[in-house]
Amino acid sequence: MKRRRMFLTMMTLLLLLISVSAWAMLPEDGIYEKKDESGNVTARMFIITLNGKASETQEGRTMETSPGAPIIALQALDGSGNVTEELATCYIWKTDTAGAGETGLRLRGETLQNAMKQYSKFTPEVFSTSFGQQVEFGFVNEGEANAYNCSDALNGKYVKKADATEYYPVSALLYAYEKTLNHNAFQNKNISPNSYTRKDEEQGEPWHGDYYVLDVSNPDRQDVWTVTADKNLHIVMENHQHNYYFLFVKKDYNAEPSWVGITWSNFTGTAMTSTNALYLHRHITLNAPEMLENPDTYIRMTDFYSGEGPNAITTNNMAILQPEDNDVMRLGHASVGDDGRIRFFKEMGRASIKGDGVRIREQPNTNCGILGEKDNGYPLTVLGFVKETGEKYLMFKWAKVRLDDGTVGYVSAQFIQGIDTPYDSGI
Repeated sequence: MKRRRMFLTMMTLLLLLISVSAWAMLPEDGIYEKKDESGNVTARMFIITLNGKASETQEGRTMETSPGAPIIALQALDGSGNVTEELATCYIWKTDTAGAGETGLRLRGETLQNAMKQYSKFTPEVFSTSFGQQVEFGFVNEGEANAYNCSDALNGKYVKKADATEYYPVSALLYAYEKTLNHNAFQNKNISPNSYTRKDEEQGEPWHGDYYVLDVSNPDRQDVWTVTADKNLHIVMENHQHNYYFLFVKKDYNAEPSWVGITWSNFTGTAMTSTNALYLHRHITLNAPEMLENPDTYIRMTDFYSGEGPNAITTNNMAILQPEDNDVMRLGHASVGDDGRIRFFKEMGRASIKGDGVRIREQPNTNCGILGEKDNGYPLTVLGFVKETGEKYLMFKWAKVRLDDGTVGYVSAQFIQGIDTPYDSGI
């Protein structure tokens, strides 16, 4: 009996050591550098882990991502720091200290030149084990990485750079997108590859920081759609016929990015820009993630206006909405300008009654039962704002509230105070 217990204990410890070892040897996210004997940077390695939406079908295309599988992108540099080659792949763990990229893409030669310019179409070069090609990596020592079978310029030892500020290369974005929405192209040479055209300068940099904006086309389809991402790859999204689909986000983008698995937000409104939609969603994720806990939450553009003159700014007014009893409930609203300014108002959370003898009603109208009356300062939770019964327009005159005893009712919006202070980013 003692031998059996000892054997089981040893097996448990062995399995634990194996699992810890495997976990510890996964590549660490960050930016790594390869240097020559003179200390000049000759190549960079970018490692990023993205969390994505899996097992969804959109227009017949299966969404497939690998949560927790790092993307590795490599850049070769010449003596002036110009990029001469890019490669991107997904790390597949093989042993405690090594792994391989079994699918990937390359940018080099004329393809790379076009990928670096605005309005020049390019098609990435695809490779995979199905085509007899793969790349390999080693992670023996902490803070170090080795690349093999990539190219003469990319092979070698890389050391992690502290406080790196470089943007992730476009090849990392392209691979993440291709692996998600066009993954069959890595197994079948008869699958038509996607072609891309960069539009960063027009739609990215003048707005909320630096963004990749790429038009995508495919010979098998008749339309053109757009992929947008900030250049640190916090969020990657697709815009197709004015519907905005979030594909994946960086692993450490939010402390608890649970919305990645449940939120597939559709943005509506033909005049709204993808960068404005992304910018607002990023702000909500970081500052009010509770607004996105319901998977049916969506954002709708309610209005927009433009200034006059050569430096005119267009501003989108947006409402954050949630389906409610065959209608909608507003959780907040915002305005986002092309100058990067965002004004955000959250309309849910802890609040209190304003005034004495305020009635809590059963429905959002004055022709229904009364649940009780409360005086000034009485605390409650606002779940959102709804329209009055029978109202056709987006006029949210009633607050849906929950009292601390669990009672749910409605209070006229004019008698609510203390909702979160509005946020204004300034310019």
